[in-house]
Amino acid sequence: MKALFKSLVCLSVIFLLTASCVKKFEPATRDRNFNAGWKFTRDSLPAGTVSPEVPEFDDSKWSGVDLPHDWSMMALSGNENDSSQIGPFLKTSPGNTSTGYAIGGTAWYRKHFKLGKADEGKTVTVKFDGVYMETEVWVNGKHAGNHVYGYTPFYFDVTSFLNKAGIDNVITVKVSNTGRNSRWYSGSGIYRNVTLSVTDPVHVSMWGVQAVTAECSAAEAKEMLKITVENSSAEAINGKIKINILAPGDSVVATGEAEAALQTGEKTIIGQQIVIKDPLLWSTESPILYKAEITLEKEGKTIDQVYQPFGIRTVEISAEKGFLLNGKPVELKGGCMHHDNGLLGSAAFDRAEERRVQLMKSNGFNAIRTSHNPPSEAFLDACDRIGMLVIDETFDMWQKPKNAMDYSRFFNDWWKKDVEAMILRDRNHPSVILWSIGNEIPERADTSGVQTAKELVSYIKTLDDTRGFTNAICEFWDHPGMKWEATAPAFEVLTVGGYNYQFQRYESDHEKYPERIMMGTESVPKDAYGNWTMVEKHPYVIGDFVWTGMDYLGETGIGHTQYMTKDQKDQFAMTWPWFNAWCGDIDVLGDKKPQMLYKDVLWGNSKLEMNVHAPVPEGKTEVVSYWGWPDEYPHWNWNGNEDKPLQVSVYTTGDEVKLMLNGREMGTQKVSPETKLTATFTVPYEPGELKAIAFSKGSEIAQKIFKTTGTPEAIKLTADRTDIKADRNDLAYVKIEIIDEFGQVVTDATKQVKITVSGDGEMAGSGNACPWDMKSVGKTTISTFHGKALLIVRPFAKEGNISIKATSEGLQDTELQIQVK
Repeated sequence: MKALFKSLVCLSVIFLLTASCVKKFEPATRDRNFNAGWKFTRDSLPAGTVSPEVPEFDDSKWSGVDLPHDWSMMALSGNENDSSQIGPFLKTSPGNTSTGYAIGGTAWYRKHFKLGKADEGKTVTVKFDGVYMETEVWVNGKHAGNHVYGYTPFYFDVTSFLNKAGIDNVITVKVSNTGRNSRWYSGSGIYRNVTLSVTDPVHVSMWGVQAVTAECSAAEAKEMLKITVENSSAEAINGKIKINILAPGDSVVATGEAEAALQTGEKTIIGQQIVIKDPLLWSTESPILYKAEITLEKEGKTIDQVYQPFGIRTVEISAEKGFLLNGKPVELKGGCMHHDNGLLGSAAFDRAEERRVQLMKSNGFNAIRTSHNPPSEAFLDACDRIGMLVIDETFDMWQKPKNAMDYSRFFNDWWKKDVEAMILRDRNHPSVILWSIGNEIPERADTSGVQTAKELVSYIKTLDDTRGFTNAICEFWDHPGMKWEATAPAFEVLTVGGYNYQFQRYESDHEKYPERIMMGTESVPKDAYGNWTMVEKHPYVIGDFVWTGMDYLGETGIGHTQYMTKDQKDQFAMTWPWFNAWCGDIDVLGDKKPQMLYKDVLWGNSKLEMNVHAPVPEGKTEVVSYWGWPDEYPHWNWNGNEDKPLQVSVYTTGDEVKLMLNGREMGTQKVSPETKLTATFTVPYEPGELKAIAFSKGSEIAQKIFKTTGTPEAIKLTADRTDIKADRNDLAYVKIEIIDEFGQVVTDATKQVKITVSGDGEMAGSGNACPWDMKSVGKTTISTFHGKALLIVRPFAKEGNISIKATSEGLQDTELQIQVK
């Protein structure tokens, strides 16, 4: 018996040891953040240098960078005393005003990495969410592939190029951003996230899950899942797909299961319909997300697992009912947005992308057009979480160029690959409501252009048939002599006709084409009232997208205002040292600009707002550019202009406005749709208090008060968040303000503020909202503009504390602590 007992004990121990050695599948090891620890060098390499793609190349003297990274925002070497070079900006930049005087060129990235024992026999894929622009990739000296479009994701299977576990590998990336290839600031380099995917040879494909709401009612939603599985192993297998639908909080609300017969070397699509009871619908007010947990099993063992977020919602668009989300009408309060993050350049940090969406949402926008290219995945993820509708755009040009070196060179050979990458990556985002196939395409109304549009639409439908299509169509300023009527064939291809700056044509076009659904894909701030009136009046006009929602780099000063004599001539864009377009409703700091205050009233976000026009120099007239706004501001600080008449504009949803100055009535005016919700007063300036009072049917509904501030006394630092993650993709935005003794921002204060950042983080960006103050961009000494500036802090990947100190001559110093957790 003792012998038998000992044998049983030994067998039990052996069983336990064996069981403990069985590897549990860890989903977290499948898709690995590959952003950290890259080496970087800019421009050409010295003559005779071994090419960097060779593994033995010595990159020890290259700079260390963590992605995302935009080298166009890196300070240039050389003499900063030269008036033609300021920080990252160069007056002789090939892009000139279009790219904000930023520099591209050619650069190299390298990263060393090792695989673990658990990775042996696995399939390894490296995925780039976006690199600007022409990209070549090598792994251990072997060419993995190339990619040319700067805005679409791409990936390479690098399995066959890798060394055994524990042996060093090196990935080399060459990026070329040369010549005039963009009409706006593009940025340069690996400016979006990079992921290393390590999977079993039998696995769910990249972007291989599609979730489609087939039917939806209050009682249940029928969700169709299409799962693409690929088998790159040497044998056919019979696998099994298990599906769990996870509600918010990760409770399982529905399940499914399907057999998977997978042939070697092939991809197989497995369909499964899942019924979700009492579905929670995704909307802008309640952006509820589900997750599909997809588990792939072989012989009862998990070999792959992916999580696909999705939202349950319905979209219906018609000329009779307008845009319906979950059966309810929604007017699209839209803003066009380029992809840059202001003072960070194009670096698509997760937090920067999220903050842009939050700012748009907090200012009343419910829709964004990603002009004129696909955005980052992080941006769309933020739109899903926050509740922002998206028009996802493909290209700014097709076959005919807008710049000699732009994507038109590659369109014929690459458009299908780029469209496929965009659609497969983005089709599960509930935020995406329309695919846009282009913007102001030169051949938009030509026979060839209409044919291209049809091909784009047809191909996209093979990848996703759940959404409609638009295209931003403008008048023929680029083809003198052509008439608007020539656009009819181009509009026929579309679900929603995109009108750029053509709101005056809505009603007449509706008479000719009553089934056409219309949308202002671009409009200017000065036409906000006319555009929005059309949206509210006609269901066939489903929304308006202003150019632009936020200020962006490049297209310098297209939203400018100038004071000019009669013999002076206005210009399209402002030149050096302007680097910012200055046409946004929100500035690069994230603050409302004067036109946003008007829109707040127009959209019903506010009952009363007010702006004061700057004094007009004697002998000159104000000239406002097409995308501009009058030179007015929401304050009463006009020192040195005592007794001079100033124009005060008051916007209200009421029917009457009274204006008071230091307790004295300056006048009362009626307000109505005929006055475009605006009352205009002329008031002689004197310091003190300016008050506007709005009335509706004789009753006061709102007040707005401006007070002249005192002299600058101190610096105020305010972080958007004082607790941030120990993650290189997180950021803290620190607002710098010059305040008086009462804590009011001194809006006419221009002060040099020196910033010191120490501890467990570093400065990622800095500057102010001024569109021509290049000297403050990325510097530790920043000039305030309208009393404000901004510091952006990036944490190191460890817990700790970041200390920020601000000093300025004659002002009280101040400090701020940010916790990194």
